Amino acid sequence: MDWAYMLKLGTNMWCDVVPPKWAHYTADELHYKGAADHLHRSYARRGGAVRPPMVRHKMLMAAVAACMMVGAAAKDRIVVVPAHPDDLIPCFGTCLLSNDIFEWHVIEFTHGERGMGAVAFKDGSCKKIRMEEEGSVCKALGAQLHWLDEVDGEAYACRETCERLAALLKELKPRAVFAHWPVDIHGDHAMAGVAVQKALFLAGLSPELYFIEQEYQAKRFVPDQFVDITDVMDRKCELIRMYKCQYRDGGIERRKCVIAKANGMHSMLLSGGSAEGFMSFVQPLQGQGKTIFQELPPPKGRGGLRFQGAKP
Repeated sequence: MDWAYMLKLGTNMWCDVVPPKWAHYTADELHYKGAADHLHRSYARRGGAVRPPMVRHKMLMAAVAACMMVGAAAKDRIVVVPAHPDDLIPCFGTCLLSNDIFEWHVIEFTHGERGMGAVAFKDGSCKKIRMEEEGSVCKALGAQLHWLDEVDGEAYACRETCERLAALLKELKPRAVFAHWPVDIHGDHAMAGVAVQKALFLAGLSPELYFIEQEYQAKRFVPDQFVDITDVMDRKCELIRMYKCQYRDGGIERRKCVIAKANGMHSMLLSGGSAEGFMSFVQPLQGQGKTIFQELPPPKGRGGLRFQGAKP
């Protein structure tokens, strides 16, 4: 759908002719004032009459609103596929830094319904609590939440599961996907990582693919892409505490802080700061365009880079 079409749609098709050159404009290149002036002139040429100012204003505002809605929908999409609700934490900082640039989607494999013991699993209370918590977290992140409705501890990368995931990925057409590193002692994590790769194959998609780390559970995980999240580390900790049923003694937050500090030192991006680390499925080569990390805004109020990737 091009901008010229949306301008006509937003004004109820009251402009007969829209310059073909507008169809080649991007969202950043489109100047609403120029578009509005053209719409005024085009309507005036139809019968020589001009609508009252208030009517013209409302119609032009409809055109602008239509353009803005399409501009928002035109953002590149990033998809995270965690096995359980709190497995999203390794991406918190990167999401917070880029939710104005990218449209984030979270596809949860399970509801984490075994995270509060056998009784809470059987009576469904754990599932309810964790779904509500994840919904609140995603809302705070500005991410859209989807559920595959697999059962915690009983999820498998079978054909049906991979096909359902593939259908959703094909619909979203992400520019980048974050998945679990498959070499993990937790069976759901390993399953989710493999299922994502199979689903992308079934969907015929080749987005940027990055793996996330789950602390001590992931084995032989060596990050090669680092994002400086020092500016949003406090906010990340606040979001971690929103997982109240898992927070308990604050152990999750402390572990994540330690990992962020270690990544900060490992990346050589900063001294005493925090970073998120990811592993590339295939390291990007020079001359192949920017990765999502290279489009992140620079750190606030200090020098240095926001992103450091491994040398090709």
